[in-house]
Amino acid sequence: MNTIRVEKTVERDGELRLTGLPFHKGDEVEGVLVIKRAHTAASRAEALRKLIEHANAHSFGSTRPYPTRDELHERD
Repeated sequence: MNTIRVEKTVERDGELRLTGLPFHKGDEVEGVLVIKRAHTAASRAEALRKLIEHANAHSFGSTRPYPTRDELHERD
């Protein structure tokens, strides 16, 4: 039995796309999927908490007034 190892990341829920495999029409193959790391609801919630914490720790604004349109385009 020959073995081909392919590592992919699931990009859409419930879908895994494999291309470029060395199989031909009529070949009989068997697939086995091993989950290397699954995200749980708890890990997603923790990631969101960290993102919000990080965002709240930063100031996303100017410390002085924004330039006017004329200043940006050097109009007189």
